[in-house]
Amino acid sequence: MKLTDVLFYSYKSLEERKLRAALTVLGILIGPAAVIGITGLTSGYGSSITGQLLQLGTNTILVEPNSGKTISQNMVNTISGIKGVKGVWPFYALPAQISTPGGNENVEIFAINLQQGIEEAVPGLKLAQGSFPSAYDTYGATIGWDIANPTNSQYPHYKLDQVVTVKFSYAGQSASKTFLVEGILQKFGPSYIINVDQGMFVSLQTGSQLTGNSPYAGLLVVAQSPSDVNYIMQQIQKTYGNQLTVMSSQQALNIANSITGTLNLLLASAASVSFLVAFVGVTTTMYTSTLERTKEIGILKALGFKNRDVMNIFIFESAIMGLIGGILGVISGMGASYLLTLIVPHFLRFGNGQNSFSLGPVSPVFNVNIIVAVILASLLIGVLAGAAPAYRAAKVDPIKVLRNE
Repeated sequence: MKLTDVLFYSYKSLEERKLRAALTVLGILIGPAAVIGITGLTSGYGSSITGQLLQLGTNTILVEPNSGKTISQNMVNTISGIKGVKGVWPFYALPAQISTPGGNENVEIFAINLQQGIEEAVPGLKLAQGSFPSAYDTYGATIGWDIANPTNSQYPHYKLDQVVTVKFSYAGQSASKTFLVEGILQKFGPSYIINVDQGMFVSLQTGSQLTGNSPYAGLLVVAQSPSDVNYIMQQIQKTYGNQLTVMSSQQALNIANSITGTLNLLLASAASVSFLVAFVGVTTTMYTSTLERTKEIGILKALGFKNRDVMNIFIFESAIMGLIGGILGVISGMGASYLLTLIVPHFLRFGNGQNSFSLGPVSPVFNVNIIVAVILASLLIGVLAGAAPAYRAAKVDPIKVLRNE
């Protein structure tokens, strides 16, 4: 008997038992849907994190003092002299609040050389409107996208040339200051340096005034090329030891990729357990089918069907259910992944207080190799799960069956 005829006969047999076949396919598709949904979601967030980190530039290094330590101007001069350093830009970072009808809106004041430092250290930072305050402007500020366009309807929207008053505390002293909005940044997203979208960027001189000429909160060190980053980091750590914490964009990118890759593998492995459930479901269905169709099997063999033909019929039936389950599982998993990217951001937040942020909605990323592997795995499960029942069906004695009938 031709394989095409066997395939057609198997398909017609499934059509005659639509409900049972549909329930079996439903059990099969859970595994592929879980794997595709989870990997699409985690890969989407991984891609989003990678994109955000790359906005900081692959040659940017963040230097911060360890607990109880400070950064002095002398340190700035020493690090500037390291081979391969293009520029060193000290900064201040202050948590602050804006009083609104809806309560206090958390913001962060970030003071740095806005004419050169911020452009070199964070090349992905772009202005939507206006400009950055000059080096000697102590009243101007450029605000992040979320401050200008808050999602909370009770928070005010800010435009160019409006004033915004913030309250802040430093060294146990509370104070307030009013700024003129001179610029609004484009949407940036989270970063490991500062929550840009919820930040207010002011001149370094303003930061010095607000903190009472206190030591810098950190440094942004820009290397001449990405190949110089590791050498510069080693020299800073060699010179200052445990006084400073040093982190590069590339280092943060590697950590993020490692975490998302491991998370992807763990979650996908856990979801793969569903394939075992599918295997049991297909085996049960096919065993039940062989018991119910003993008379049919006997007639087929009496008509001249060989054992191999009978085996192929049942294996093809389970294989078809596996293939359909795999394809529908991939489609369901993609849909679930898009749905999860809308739901997860409401529950997934990082950090606390001023520096907390959410990654926000992202687009899932689907790997073609994983999709193909999942479909083939579902097909294989169908074949393997149907093998034992098919073998049992092939061993049916037609004479004994027909005599009993």
